[in-house]
Amino acid sequence: MIHINLLPVREIQRRNKAKQQIFLSAVTLLIFLFFLSLFAFFQSNRVTQLQKNYEKLQQEKRQYTKILNEIKRLEENKTILKTRIDVIKKLKESSSLTVHILDEVANLTPPSRMWLTALSQTGKELRLSGMALDNQTVAKYMDDLDKSPFIGGVNLVSSSMKIFAERNLKLFSVACTVDTPDSDNNINNSK
Repeated sequence: MIHINLLPVREIQRRNKAKQQIFLSAVTLLIFLFFLSLFAFFQSNRVTQLQKNYEKLQQEKRQYTKILNEIKRLEENKTILKTRIDVIKKLKESSSLTVHILDEVANLTPPSRMWLTALSQTGKELRLSGMALDNQTVAKYMDDLDKSPFIGGVNLVSSSMKIFAERNLKLFSVACTVDTPDSDNNINNSK
């Protein structure tokens, strides 16, 4: 007997394959969507964590900005104080320099051979005017002044003859520079 299969086997197989393919595609799509949502969830958590870190860093930055501004203000005050200290040091140095210069001039002036009539200091320039018995006294005085650690660059500005108390005296004017000696010079001069 002959059996005739009236069922469309090939058609059914094709349908079953199509159903399997649709089912596998749906499962693959669901797995893909699951992993995609899992990835999105982790990324969302990471974004939230990064946002918290960013806010924390911004808060630290504000705190450090306050500290940096305070440091900047303190450095400005330090600069002002250093300037004031330098001015005070220069004033002390200048006042002590004037005292040393007057002491040097007084000690180096020969009392019985020379008389000073004028002394003026402008900055680092010193001008001396006076009368001496002779040219040798003026020359020796200039050499002595030049050897002083506080006075240097001694130059004769003018020299003339003047009769004073029935004697011929030398009228002179000397210009020189003044400065504080180096500490090495002070050590050498004190020996």
